[in-house]
Amino acid sequence: MFLLWYMLNVYYNIVNKKVLNVVPAPITISAVQLLIGSIYWSLTVLVGLKPKPKLPCPVHRDGLNIGAAAFSHSIGQTLTVVSLGAGAVSFTHIVKALEPFFSAMASIFFTKKVMHPNVYLSLIPVVGGVGLACLKELSYSHVAFFAALGSNLFFAIRAVKSKQVMQSEKLDKTITPSNLFGIQTCLATVVGLAFALTMEGLKAVSIVTSSENSKALMRAIFLSGLFHYLNNEVMYMTLGQVDAVTLAVGNTMKRVFIIVASVIVFGNQVSTESAIGSAVGIGGVLLYSLTKMKYEKLERK
Repeated sequence: MFLLWYMLNVYYNIVNKKVLNVVPAPITISAVQLLIGSIYWSLTVLVGLKPKPKLPCPVHRDGLNIGAAAFSHSIGQTLTVVSLGAGAVSFTHIVKALEPFFSAMASIFFTKKVMHPNVYLSLIPVVGGVGLACLKELSYSHVAFFAALGSNLFFAIRAVKSKQVMQSEKLDKTITPSNLFGIQTCLATVVGLAFALTMEGLKAVSIVTSSENSKALMRAIFLSGLFHYLNNEVMYMTLGQVDAVTLAVGNTMKRVFIIVASVIVFGNQVSTESAIGSAVGIGGVLLYSLTKMKYEKLERK
């Protein structure tokens, strides 16, 4: 399961970057990827592979939280693709290692939950390592950096809102974690397409149709969308098979696999300081995850 998860992640990031190198329309590419994921999820529900979800009232707290999570998912995915298009894949994922920091801040803001001080102290190597990596990154890009930071923020909000939905006592049993992600993807597609048409129009369509390899390009865009959704699907399946500590280690290693694979495929040069900073930052993510779980366990006891 872990191997499949890593392979889907690596494949998505590499194919996505290759598409963006030819079609510099990241907002449209992001929206199309969300659309492909929405179609895939809808088909799995129609054929009975997943239970048909019973949605809560849109103005109910659960409905509002689903809407907020879907909007955050759309913006987070868009900014991720913008970052991947503007800079190196390895650089984007170095910055995205800061996601736990934003998750901690979002948790305080939306749930008023304050964790043990040691949990916040464990974020220091994450912030310091990523900071060092960015300062010495040879392929640094302001757009890639701030877009990746923005995606961290919106994905953190999505995580908090999704958790609030799943913890609701009034939530119907058909809203499984997998179905919740599917619903969010469908709603996010609407937002993504609206942004794409407003900001990029039909730029991507004209580039793809005028390309000599239009069929291969459309196939690559389709596969990037499919593998983006499947990698999240497999993540949920993996979560159900292992404990939280194993998943935390696996999620940290996933980032390493993506960075190493992208450096090999695209040949991006990485300075020694950047490599050290990346290692410290990613190691800090693992330390944060384990520290957080330790104190959550003690709190439950």
